[in-house]
Amino acid sequence: MKKLYLAFYILLSGLLVPSISYAAADAHGELGGILFSLFCLVFSAQVLGWLASRLGQPRVIGQVLAGVLVGPSLLGFVHVNLTLQALAEFGAIFLMFAVGLENRLRDLLAVGKEAVIVAILGISLPMLGGYCFGFFHDLSQIQSIFIGTAMVATSVGITAQVLNDLGVINSKYARIILGAAVIDDILGLAILGVVSGMASGEEVSAIGVATTLGISLGFVFAVLLVGVPLIRRIQSHLNPQKISGGFGLIISLSLGFAALSGVVGLAPIIGAFLIGMVLAEVSDNYDFQDKVHALESFLAPVFFAMVGVQLPLALLADSEVLWNGAVLTIIAILGKWLGGLAIAPQQGFEVANKVGIGMVPRGEVGLIVVGIGLSTQLIDNKLFAEIVVMIIATTVFAPVVLRMIIKPVVAPRLKEADALGTSDGKGI
Repeated sequence: MKKLYLAFYILLSGLLVPSISYAAADAHGELGGILFSLFCLVFSAQVLGWLASRLGQPRVIGQVLAGVLVGPSLLGFVHVNLTLQALAEFGAIFLMFAVGLENRLRDLLAVGKEAVIVAILGISLPMLGGYCFGFFHDLSQIQSIFIGTAMVATSVGITAQVLNDLGVINSKYARIILGAAVIDDILGLAILGVVSGMASGEEVSAIGVATTLGISLGFVFAVLLVGVPLIRRIQSHLNPQKISGGFGLIISLSLGFAALSGVVGLAPIIGAFLIGMVLAEVSDNYDFQDKVHALESFLAPVFFAMVGVQLPLALLADSEVLWNGAVLTIIAILGKWLGGLAIAPQQGFEVANKVGIGMVPRGEVGLIVVGIGLSTQLIDNKLFAEIVVMIIATTVFAPVVLRMIIKPVVAPRLKEADALGTSDGKGI
């Protein structure tokens, strides 16, 4: 009997060991592919970001172009997968967390009225323009509404990076942009939910829309109106050395609130931004900002490069696609810009102009929205490509123009001055 068991054991081992070895080899091969893709993304984003800054252009432009270069459209070294998308999302989360650490609730409340005006007009005007575009091109009503919905999105992460590079993230117009972006995300979420429901044939009720808005607004108010007084109250009981050393706890909070934001239906970056604002109340007394910026400086370029990876250049060779995309781009720029100009009587043209331009980029938010439209067969490949042209153009337009109309007020941080290792921007 023992010999029988031994023979069975040897046979079983002979079958399992090669299978486990092959599985391990496959796992190592897959991990190696992911690491190679990450290397291509980070290295190319750093090099082209540095090159863009040397040419007087925003670093994010070089980082987006890096994604196009190494992505499937050109070299094909990097393809979209869940791991890289997660890392890119981490980049956006930590970017907005770092931005939140630079802004306090009282600063945002000081520009609350202006932010509301910019957000509402910045949604209404582009959506109306997108609907009219679809109407004049004989598209269905639901397709026309969807085009308007795709025009609503604002990628505040791109603008925030440019403002941070220029050292003006604490300026009044930057706070208006950030405040408007939060409102924009909440209202845009409700609109996208309604349009998606209409496209899938679901019954869309006023109660459902109101519930979505109520949950989103409740989350924002709960984090800020409860979190800020709470952190102020317990500040005197916190040990600066323990908090400074508890970097993992700080990162956990940013990820946790990003996840909560996703649960209530908002973009995760909104939750990260909000908890960053809460911690900004005590950031002067604790040494964790430099660590957050170090993490953000590694992951944020992955986020921008992945925007480039997802751009389908092959669909952009059609002249009609380019023409219609150009028209959509003009509508998109004018809608957000005019929304910003609405606050000119209170803030002056200079501030209003910067706010309007800062709200222009659609970036990854626009790509997510248009991807939903394609996956639900609400739009065809041609209309998808036309909207993508608008997203690309606005993503490039805003950083370039912001760099032209905003004069840097402080020297960029060491991490931003030179991606290749020197603080004078001359490289190695």
